[in-house]
Amino acid sequence: MRPRVPIGLVMALLAAVAVEAHPGLHEDIARASAAIEKEPSRADLYVERAFLERLDEQFDAALIDLDSARRFDPVNLRVAAERGMTLSAMGQYGEADAELTRFLKGGSGTAPAFVERAKVREHLGRKKEAMADYASAIAIQPDLESYMARGALQESLGDLAGAAAGYRDGISRLGEAINFDLALIRVETARKRYDAALALIDGQLGRSAVKTDWYLRRAEVLDAAGRKNEARRDREQALAEAESALAKNFNGMKLFSRAKVQVALGRIDDAKRDLAQVLEKAPGFTEAREMLAKLETADNNEGMKP
Repeated sequence: MRPRVPIGLVMALLAAVAVEAHPGLHEDIARASAAIEKEPSRADLYVERAFLERLDEQFDAALIDLDSARRFDPVNLRVAAERGMTLSAMGQYGEADAELTRFLKGGSGTAPAFVERAKVREHLGRKKEAMADYASAIAIQPDLESYMARGALQESLGDLAGAAAGYRDGISRLGEAINFDLALIRVETARKRYDAALALIDGQLGRSAVKTDWYLRRAEVLDAAGRKNEARRDREQALAEAESALAKNFNGMKLFSRAKVQVALGRIDDAKRDLAQVLEKAPGFTEAREMLAKLETADNNEGMKP
């Protein structure tokens, strides 16, 4: 039996971001339509169907249903929430902001609604307001995506200290996550707090079974700190880790990992050979194809110099 979205649960999901449509969605819309035929003046039923239509990317139909819902119940804030989500999905960000604000000002603030308005305001270039919305969402329901999105905005605005504090708050509330560590390594390196960045990398080195990429990151931080000899040693260690991993399991992903180390060490011909082998094994490996193309373009440009 194909999964369905139960009608009774739809209203609780109205402020949620749309998820991928599932095979039973058209049947759910048909069920909602049958319910409307029986009770054509119930606003909540139109909102339910609009929610399902949004998931099915029938945006115009959803807006028509929401207009009907508003006509039958002009003060229903759920209509504003769903209209905001639908308009956002359509790229009509100004109208989406107005509807989501109407919903949120009604005292029905939910984390998904704040997140959606934050995304809308990012599109509108209102970064500081978007940051405030992510903060509101985090206060209601701490979430990795919201922390990362707010931090990215803070970084883009040059507030590196605020971004670092936010990522660390995320760790304290949600626990260790590699996304937080990667972000903190980037921010602390930019702040020239190299020891803090190295401590984070050392923690990951102690936990990771595959250490190649972490040695490469460590080398990048050491380079930024001007510790060139140590950086070179870490790249050599990364190569040793990559060789060890290949000895245990010779596959395209591990070859690609070694190719990255070869590039970091300036061994471009070796990297190109590794990448060619990767593409023999996995022609659809996009990252490997793109890296090889960049290396070959760089070689061609170098050859054209007088």
